[in-house]
Amino acid sequence: MEPAVATAGEGQRFKRIPRQAWSGNLELGPLLNESLDHWPHLNELVQCYKADFVKDDCKYGHYESVASPSFQNQIFEGPDTDIETELQLCNARHSKSEDATEDDTPSTSGRQIYETESSGSSSKVHCSLSPLPAYEAAFDWENERSLIFGQRVPESIPAISNSGLKITVKVLSLSFQAGLVEPFSGTICLYNRDRRERLSEDFYFHMLPTDMQDQGSLDRRGVFSLDAPSPSVCLLIQLEKAATEEGGVTPSVYSRKEPVHLAEKEKQKLQVWSRIMPYKESFAWAMIPLFESNRAGGLSDAASPSSPLAPSLSGSSSQDSIVDPISKLALDGKVNHYSSGSSVIVEISNLNKVKESYIEDSLQDPKRKVHKPVKGVLRLEVEKLHDDHNDVDNASEGGSMANDLNDAGDINNGRSNRSSFDGIHSSVNSIAIAKKDAHHNGHTSNAENVDNFQAFDFRVLTRSEPFSQLFHCLYVYPLTVSLSRKRNLFVRVELRKDDSDIRKPPLEAVHPRERNTMLQKWGHTQIAVGTRMASYHDEVKISLPALLTPQHHLVFTFFHVDLQMKLEAPKPVIIGYSVLPLSTHIQLLSDVSLPILRELVPHYLQESGKERMDYLEDGKTVFRLRLRLCSSLFPINERIRDFFVEYDRHTLHTSPPWGSELLEAINSLKNVESTALLQFLQPILNMLLHLIGDGGETLQVAAFRAMVNILTRVQQESSDGAERNRFLINYVDFAFDDFGDRQAPVYPGLTTVWGSLARSKAKGYRVGPVYDDVLAMAWFFLELIVKSMGLEQSRLFYHNLPLGEDVPPLQLKEGVFRCIMQLFDCLLTEVHERCKKGLSLAKRLNSTLAFFCYDLLSIIEPRQVFELVSLYMDKFAGVCQSVLHDCKLTFLQIICDHDLFVEMPGRDPSDRNYLSSVLIQEIFLTLDHDDLSQRAKAARILVVLICKHEFDARYQKSEDKLYIAQLYFPLIGQILDEMPVFYNLNAIEKREVLVVILQIVRNLDDATLIKAWQQSIARTRLFFKLLEECIIHFEHNKTGDNMLLGASSRSPDVEHPASPKYSERLSPSVNTYLSEASRHEIRPQGTPENGYMWNRVSPQLSSPNQPYSLREALAQAQSSRIGSTARALRESLHPVLRQKMELWEENLSTAVSLEVLGITEKFSVAAGARSITTDYAKLDCVTSILMGLLSRNQSLAFWKAFLPVVYNIFNVHGATLMARENDRFLKQIAFHLLRLVRVDVRRASNSNEIRWFS
Repeated sequence: MEPAVATAGEGQRFKRIPRQAWSGNLELGPLLNESLDHWPHLNELVQCYKADFVKDDCKYGHYESVASPSFQNQIFEGPDTDIETELQLCNARHSKSEDATEDDTPSTSGRQIYETESSGSSSKVHCSLSPLPAYEAAFDWENERSLIFGQRVPESIPAISNSGLKITVKVLSLSFQAGLVEPFSGTICLYNRDRRERLSEDFYFHMLPTDMQDQGSLDRRGVFSLDAPSPSVCLLIQLEKAATEEGGVTPSVYSRKEPVHLAEKEKQKLQVWSRIMPYKESFAWAMIPLFESNRAGGLSDAASPSSPLAPSLSGSSSQDSIVDPISKLALDGKVNHYSSGSSVIVEISNLNKVKESYIEDSLQDPKRKVHKPVKGVLRLEVEKLHDDHNDVDNASEGGSMANDLNDAGDINNGRSNRSSFDGIHSSVNSIAIAKKDAHHNGHTSNAENVDNFQAFDFRVLTRSEPFSQLFHCLYVYPLTVSLSRKRNLFVRVELRKDDSDIRKPPLEAVHPRERNTMLQKWGHTQIAVGTRMASYHDEVKISLPALLTPQHHLVFTFFHVDLQMKLEAPKPVIIGYSVLPLSTHIQLLSDVSLPILRELVPHYLQESGKERMDYLEDGKTVFRLRLRLCSSLFPINERIRDFFVEYDRHTLHTSPPWGSELLEAINSLKNVESTALLQFLQPILNMLLHLIGDGGETLQVAAFRAMVNILTRVQQESSDGAERNRFLINYVDFAFDDFGDRQAPVYPGLTTVWGSLARSKAKGYRVGPVYDDVLAMAWFFLELIVKSMGLEQSRLFYHNLPLGEDVPPLQLKEGVFRCIMQLFDCLLTEVHERCKKGLSLAKRLNSTLAFFCYDLLSIIEPRQVFELVSLYMDKFAGVCQSVLHDCKLTFLQIICDHDLFVEMPGRDPSDRNYLSSVLIQEIFLTLDHDDLSQRAKAARILVVLICKHEFDARYQKSEDKLYIAQLYFPLIGQILDEMPVFYNLNAIEKREVLVVILQIVRNLDDATLIKAWQQSIARTRLFFKLLEECIIHFEHNKTGDNMLLGASSRSPDVEHPASPKYSERLSPSVNTYLSEASRHEIRPQGTPENGYMWNRVSPQLSSPNQPYSLREALAQAQSSRIGSTARALRESLHPVLRQKMELWEENLSTAVSLEVLGITEKFSVAAGARSITTDYAKLDCVTSILMGLLSRNQSLAFWKAFLPVVYNIFNVHGATLMARENDRFLKQIAFHLLRLVRVDVRRASNSNEIRWFS
């Protein structure tokens, strides 16, 4: 990779993420480190697995919001109370609020809470409150954008292993009643006892006597991966020791009853013999189930890799399973858990003694002889680790209630505290569980420890998912050798690159059993002692060369060794050889039978020399073995291999120029079996893209069609069912790096070949069914084109970019941009035509095109993108069909969500933001539409955008807010020009529009407002009519006041929404939030007082005395009598949620009244200077607003600000307001002022709380 994507620093778009490697595997190895220039496909494969991931940090947007203000309780007039009483209540509530800690205060949105000052009694108080935070109190940008049709969902970084469960095993000790005086070693692997097959490679361990102990050898752990718990999954443990000396101490001493301990002479003989005997024999084995049958499978949570795996403890099992006791101990509180999992010490005392050699398949044979058990104990530490690589953070409280759920005392259906294994049952004297204290262990015991051995999971080879790591090895399992004479036989395995001379050393390719050692020339099995039918269960792991040739082969050498103590150590004698050419046995798993040769002559692989060879046992195939090929370099599928070969010939220019063989290989990819195709998906796509970018027209079209076919199959045949397949997302978002700048960028060739196909379709030519597949997978190609452009942009400007500056836009060549325009036009035509037919593909393609423009805005010159947007708007101009108009709204919704939307230029250099002008025009056009759903959608788009700007941490300066307000100010002008459009909206839509208007006006400067009031008297009146509508629609009503019908008596419309509407005045998203919060309420068994999941609330928000269930029952009873009313819905809410909602409503109403009051004061000042156009004889704009405010419930905060404002207004316009023409106004204001001061004068004079009336 170029440094351009090394890190995501200042001004850099891409970030480089190192690819994690399996720590248990060696690096590429000497056989793969050779030059691969002569095999381009191998070079591509190795690069795929070695290269870092390249992630576009800007693709899915970033949003950092400011902290939202905490809301204060607002005190409103009651029907039977006076001001003094309300003030006393206010003081009482505030004193309680001061006692509450910040932790106890429930958050009201997804943003961090901080306290805001609300002191002050001057006319400036109205400036401290904004209606928007209270109206959209549950605003959550992630949640809002997830509701967009076709919204892209990012995937997490591809995991090395997709296993949801990892088991680590550490061998602690091995002890015998007779004593441990000689070295023992062994293997542990995962084994499926039902299918009698290995699930993993072997983990080797060594146990030495105390005087030979190497502490480092005991610290290593084996890490095994599991897809899901299963009762058939076991740990297969096999022990071995030095081969027994003839006439020496036999293994029976470890199982005899008397004498229990070894005699001193026996100890000495064993110690001497074990030092000179390098070869091993089988000693004992054990098969330990990990899960009980009633815990696994689809019957409980145990089947889920992410579950705690301890749903219940009912039932029992006769199996000796390891993992279940941990859950029993965990519930008793006796096990200390690691943060990443749970561990347990397992003592295995049922070690099965071995008297003769065996193969693993025979261990469960019912006819197998049962021998005396070994009198010893093997102690293991087993730990379960959840793979948390793909965990996602909890969503914020706003819109999702995640924080409330987390504060619920970790309820989680009663399982959250069981961080333990599942399903353990122990039979008597077979497995004992000991307490494990993490504090006395120096490790945090993770699978990530570099000393741990990561056992290769053989199921990787059968999974239908792309290979993510480089592995290229062969596992060899010698099984049986049948001879006519008894022998002490073992087998040596080696890999040779040719057959020229047997005396030449073999390749160093065999993996050693000891850690931290180099690859070895050979490996050997245990000794089968004194038998004609030798059986083996050894595993020999061999690293393969990068390219297998017909000359690569395995040589098996058979040795007999005399197990008697003489003057020197026993020397093995060669009995014969077997040879296996690798190229003839390229299969995932294969069983092979071979004859044994007495000698190997030069060129023994050639057919001509076989006539001269001398065979043992009359040439019968007496040697049986098993091979398992594990390679992400060498495909088993022949069609993929053929494609790789032809790709190499084409790249190296060794094939004919017409390349017919390559075309055939490309076309045959459509017939490749699904699993093999998925496993090699990334390198195949890379090679096809290389051919598309670097081949002739015929080759380009063939590669493009093959790519479309592959993508369609992956999308349809993989199991996730999402519109954007996760394997393809991972390829585009992480794996694809446009060949790391080693070749030309992909996007020109890809755009050309796709554009050519699209133009052929537009001209009426037959392009076959592939074109529908192209449209369905258009998202993949467009995102690929964008990333290719972005990578070129980063690499071009990286070295010349001053520190701290952003990368300048990429200048597309005229021919490339023209091709993009033509392609975009063809795809738009498809959207337009297919929308009319009601095809769902059209809506998905529409969102794809929107995201294409969204992405391009960050890479190329924005005005070039505006050409595409203009082309789109021309195609969907005016009031079109409902489905087309909905597509247009979605298109704008996606584009306007861009991080830099506010900073976008105009289409012409002299213009302001082009996108905002298009948005405002289309929003207003939609508000005049007959389709109610589209009107609601347009209003929502507007509110969400305003919220996003208002809460954006980047735009908190006053000049930024002013600029944004001026961008949206033309919307108010359009509404004033077409007021019938506004009056035709329902109450919900009016509130959405009005809160946007208030926010725009709030952030405008006085000069812009005065200029708006200078146009005409009628237009000024209409402006204040909108403010009157604000007062009406956001009036505060007590819960029981005119709420039984679900709407205020002054509300012009009574809506009957399909979804629950708890509040008339708050945003629809708040009602959705409350509905979701109610749905997720969890009340486990217990008293109502401690049964709430919202158990951390402020003292002033404490619930009433009666149990919640009783209140809920009363609300339901009332609802059944009068229908699903707003009051019944409100009563059914949890008390904390209801308190939140009422708090938001109170603050919204207060903020709206104060905002209107502030605008009126500005108008009064401007009118006093005669700088606006209005009716100066009546000042009806002022009088209508003041009467509207006075005639409705208002809070104390409002009255504190109201009186100084009224005083100032009368100071300037007193003569006009008190004239005969305003007689009705005077009567109204006198009435309401008298109502406010009806409190007794004596009490008022003695009360310090209401000094503001003076």
